[in-house]
Amino acid sequence: MTENIVQIPLDLPHRPSFDLSDFIVSSSNETAFGVLEAWPDWPHHAIALVGPKSSGKTHLATAWAHRVGAVSIKADMKIDSLPAGKAVLVDDADGLSRNDESLFHIYNWTKEQGTSLLITGCTAPNRWQVELPDLRSRLATLPVAEIEEPDDHLLMVLMVKLFSDRQLQVDLSVIDYILPRIERSFATAKAVVEELDRLALAEKRKITRILAKTCLESGRWQ
Repeated sequence: MTENIVQIPLDLPHRPSFDLSDFIVSSSNETAFGVLEAWPDWPHHAIALVGPKSSGKTHLATAWAHRVGAVSIKADMKIDSLPAGKAVLVDDADGLSRNDESLFHIYNWTKEQGTSLLITGCTAPNRWQVELPDLRSRLATLPVAEIEEPDDHLLMVLMVKLFSDRQLQVDLSVIDYILPRIERSFATAKAVVEELDRLALAEKRKITRILAKTCLESGRWQ
């Protein structure tokens, strides 16, 4: 008797494209896109780019950094490691790795250098839990470029890109089936694509509407 064998997929990394030409502009992010495109004509030396998880903040911020020659650092880096005169990107500045004193010095250093600072986070900096009063007061003054949750068109194009980043070709009818059945959010779209990729590899099947139905009903992507 032959048993059904399910392949256990290896969690191999894939590399999403962070090119500016691959950033999907729509009504939910066009204002934020315009703010970064306007550099160096910013209203302030520092700008906060905020939006939900998986909304494209890192993509847009990384594309900006490449375009302007900015150095990308963590929010706990010492300023003596920074090259003079370079613009600075601090991605996920609201994360657990943030050191308030370090971010405070980065803020002041970029201002003194006459250069630019872009920080990203899920929410506006005036909502962060910041213990250092001087940093809290500076973050409260930052102009905010916000990415909102996606509209239907953006969510469809986003899923096409997410599948493409994983080198998967999926018929649009499959995406049309998925969209009305999931929460309208970047994070949910990303989770469904990841689970479909895992499921297709495990079962050695193409991604079809039947597989998508199985995936959504399983709830494993939630």
